[in-house]
Amino acid sequence: LAAALALLAGCATSQLIRQEANPEYVGKPLKSVMVVAVTADEIVRRTFEDRVVALLGQRGIKGIPGYAAVGKRGKVQEAELREAIAKSGAEGVIITRVIRIDRSSTTVPGSTIAVSTGFYGYYGGVWETVSTAEQTITGQTWTVSETRLFDAKTGALAWTGLVDTKQNDKLDATMTQYINVIFDAMVGDKVL
Repeated sequence: LAAALALLAGCATSQLIRQEANPEYVGKPLKSVMVVAVTADEIVRRTFEDRVVALLGQRGIKGIPGYAAVGKRGKVQEAELREAIAKSGAEGVIITRVIRIDRSSTTVPGSTIAVSTGFYGYYGGVWETVSTAEQTITGQTWTVSETRLFDAKTGALAWTGLVDTKQNDKLDATMTQYINVIFDAMVGDKVL
């Protein structure tokens, strides 16, 4: 069982790299929470917000997707968001945003390669060469994102977490795993 869990952890695409709970909110779960994903991609936004709302519902917490409360696509001014939060009656607000995207890459220097012909591949190879240009090879991409839980009335920070996510082609599975990581951390820290 331990080996299977270690293998699953090694396959994880999202890893919590830092978290902190405000002691004033530990053990005092909020009854209603608005969920806001800060992204220009409306499908990702709605999917993320709906999934977190569903998890909140499983814990008996009323979840409110930000897109439904704000009623506007794209960038929302903070005053509009505050107004939507006040109208919704939410006690808390979860806001998730990408902080940075890192791409690994390496540069392979150019080189000259001798082509082997004549006198056992030596003599002709000295005169016949092929040059290759320098190449940059792009590797894995990581996204660092931050999720924060605020008190909707005071604006006080109740919880914050940074997550490092390895990009892959399975957006749905990556999002699900990411949401579970942050949600489990907030539940573990007893702010939800």
